[in-house]
Amino acid sequence: MNACPLVSVLVLNWNKKEYLHRCLSAVFRQDYPNIETLFIDNGSDDGSVELVRKQYPKAHIIALDHNMGFSAANNIGIAQASGDYIMTLNNDTELDEGCVSELIEVIEQFPQAWSCSPKIVSFDNPPIIVNVGIGVQDRWPTDRGHGEPDDGRYDQIEEILGPNGGAGLYRKAVLDEIGGYDEDFVAYFEDVDLAWRARLTGWISVYAPKAICRHAFGGTNKTRPFYIEYHIFRNIIWLYVKDIPGAYLWKKVPGLLKQEIIFWKSHLRRGGAKWLKMKIDTYKKLPRMMMKRRHIQRNRHIDDKEFERWFHGLLPR
Repeated sequence: MNACPLVSVLVLNWNKKEYLHRCLSAVFRQDYPNIETLFIDNGSDDGSVELVRKQYPKAHIIALDHNMGFSAANNIGIAQASGDYIMTLNNDTELDEGCVSELIEVIEQFPQAWSCSPKIVSFDNPPIIVNVGIGVQDRWPTDRGHGEPDDGRYDQIEEILGPNGGAGLYRKAVLDEIGGYDEDFVAYFEDVDLAWRARLTGWISVYAPKAICRHAFGGTNKTRPFYIEYHIFRNIIWLYVKDIPGAYLWKKVPGLLKQEIIFWKSHLRRGGAKWLKMKIDTYKKLPRMMMKRRHIQRNRHIDDKEFERWFHGLLPR
């Protein structure tokens, strides 16, 4: 690896130009000397592209003609990026000046690491933890540290399952190897799916506590609660069908059935038709997920003991 590898920062945007100055200015203020910036616009109609073209001429603009979702849009950016590393970044974030430098410094210490997470905190004063990487607790993926005070408890370099897609650093060679984000997911849990696939092929992920990213959590999608719930409830089923080895998938069946019962009891009372559509979408694509599962499990490089270690939440915290 070069002494100063190229980092491609991918800023994803959809109709939130009010966030862009804070986000892009912070990217261009980074003290890391070798960055290319790609601005991926998901079909905005609020003048976002024109603003970036005028105020940030050094950014390479990828203007999509419609909203393709998080996964597909980022995959397009990854394919066009030239960097040894890819950093995905939501538009409602702001990096501290040394964030990219800290991420590179940490990941370069771990040749077996495919990705690295910053410490993502709120804009509040004092800040609250938004995310310090993806973890596993009681066999469920979790946002490590979410809602906790930033009081030093997450100030050590440690192993995690993977970074949150809203702000994470990845080796491009590994993204190319494992296939990038699953575009069927569109958004939500696509980062967990990516992290699990990388872990199953033998890679690890690490957390860089001095790499600070501030995030207006939910800033982009907080006005679309149904969109969020739709994709979360659907994608969690697909995630387990695709990525969990058979012996452990059977252990999840009772919990998944319980979740389904709770879902039907609570959601059919409020707008049953749209939730029924979501469930039809979920079940209709299960054969497709099973095809992906066969490929993923056939290429798994870790044994059951290693899977058990992190699947049971034995990753730090």
